[in-house]
Amino acid sequence: MNKKITAFLDNVCMYIRCKAVHKDIRDELTHHIEDLKAEYLRQGQDDEKALDMAITAMGDCEEIGARLNKQHKPKTEWSLIGLGSMIVVIGGIIMFASSKFETAQTVSFERYLLFALIGIGVMIGFYFFDYTRLKKLALPMYLIAFSLLIFTLFSSTEVQGRKFLALGGVLISSDYLTILFLIAFSGIMAKRRGKGGIAIVELLVLAFVSVIPIIMLPYLSQAVVLLIGYAVLIIAAVIKNYFAGNRKKQLLYLSGLSAIMIFLAVNDILSNPYKFDRITAFLSSSGFIYDRVDKWLAVSNWFGKTPAAVSGYGLGLGMPEVTTGYVLVNVIATLGWMVGIALVLIISLFIIRMFMTTKKIKNDYGFYLSLAASTALSVQFIINILSNFNLSPILGMNMPFVSYGGTGYVVNMAFVGIILSVWRRNDLVGSTTKIPVSNSRRFIKFEDGKLIISFK
Repeated sequence: MNKKITAFLDNVCMYIRCKAVHKDIRDELTHHIEDLKAEYLRQGQDDEKALDMAITAMGDCEEIGARLNKQHKPKTEWSLIGLGSMIVVIGGIIMFASSKFETAQTVSFERYLLFALIGIGVMIGFYFFDYTRLKKLALPMYLIAFSLLIFTLFSSTEVQGRKFLALGGVLISSDYLTILFLIAFSGIMAKRRGKGGIAIVELLVLAFVSVIPIIMLPYLSQAVVLLIGYAVLIIAAVIKNYFAGNRKKQLLYLSGLSAIMIFLAVNDILSNPYKFDRITAFLSSSGFIYDRVDKWLAVSNWFGKTPAAVSGYGLGLGMPEVTTGYVLVNVIATLGWMVGIALVLIISLFIIRMFMTTKKIKNDYGFYLSLAASTALSVQFIINILSNFNLSPILGMNMPFVSYGGTGYVVNMAFVGIILSVWRRNDLVGSTTKIPVSNSRRFIKFEDGKLIISFK
């Protein structure tokens, strides 16, 4: 490259802080300098003079660099951080109150703070991490996650009927598999662009292969999160015609597959007395835990902790899973209905904001990765809220950032970090959709002997 062009580009890039976009900007500016030079050559200028005039016509290096720096500045989704912080604070208050229980449900507030700090650290780490690097690791990550899943299934420690991965005497729940599988699945899917129906079949096989062993752990809530996450990703891709082919037929086949799965699930419930009794108890609201939920919600105050007891017991003894699956009942009974309603509203805004942010993502892989993270968090929030109002069968779904937990808390923080990371680079990582761009679509163009720079 000509030394004069290189010097001009170096001077422009001095003012652009994000080095990740330097190459694209240098290529774009070089293209326009060459266009300008060719125009001046056609006007009869010699080669050296034409180049000097072209560089001069580009304008002031500092002005161009400053504007491009503003255009390509990393972005932060402050509304998500703000809403998430409110949820975390309410969760912290409830965990502190729950640490005062004089029952088996007492939680260690120090342990909670430790995992909260680890989770926040992981979220920040993902925020600054270049998520595009994960795409290359999609298949290895899937294989590693599947290997860990199989190892947990056959060589693990069982606690209360559920299997945990034991490392150095520490029991690790399989929550981490959710994020590994969804990151891997998003990357694998992003590489199937234009592959037609065969790509959908491959993705469905990968989805079922990962979910079946999780059901065997057994960990129904994690299986539900993964199944819904996979379904949302595939359906979103089909709607966007990402795989190419006949979109209507693809949606029809997926609908048929969904109907078959629903039929098998219903048949499994009807043929299993235990599962059938649980569904019957939910529909009639006659089970023990459903009765306790209704009673604790009924005796709770609008503001502050209720002094009432249920069947002679306080909250720590009178309400099962009050720090995990039924933590919202805990919030309402401890802080009052107004705080509980406020929490539900904040969560609703958080969910809406996640999907609004995801919708604006330009890069295909970034879009699917953010969609997977948003879906995983939303499913947990929604099912937990429904369960706490007896509007859903018992699935053992914890509420992100509010329920007591270790690995799950960190994983959910990582999901938030992924969404923030993708949004941060939304103007730094271009769209992967290859569309021919004419001169009129470029941010710098030359018309009628004039240089026009558009930063829109």
